[in-house]
Amino acid sequence: RDIQMISCGADKSIYFRSAQQASDGLHFVRTHHVAEKTTLYDMDIDITQKYVAVACQDRNVRVYNTMNGKQKKCYKGSQGDEGSLLKVHVDPSGTFLATSCSDKSISVIDFYSGECVAKMFGHSEIITGMKFTYDCRHLITVSGD
Repeated sequence: RDIQMISCGADKSIYFRSAQQASDGLHFVRTHHVAEKTTLYDMDIDITQKYVAVACQDRNVRVYNTMNGKQKKCYKGSQGDEGSLLKVHVDPSGTFLATSCSDKSISVIDFYSGECVAKMFGHSEIITGMKFTYDCRHLITVSGD
């Protein structure tokens, strides 16, 4: 089984690396590099491990193929016109993803179509963490409030 590491950051880059066994141990070798025009704050991988969803400063979710690093989709991750996406989390079934925005909103989006199926407010501070339950029936959110 191949081991892969994908990372993103404020330098606006996504790095795809694969582990390779050498005589002196395991090394991660860069296989793909994507340079975006926006800061990348968070990412999550879908259940199939074929796609990685990235939360971007420009309020878009960009979905990349994990094997070739190519962008597959780009859709609106926040329904508002203010703020930046801070968190993204794909549900265990791979059907939906949740995003949190610095405007303190949460959106639930269809992973395949990009359609927003729910939008919520309720926290008085930014959302710092999100997690779907294993049965995909609940979304738990964490905030500084």
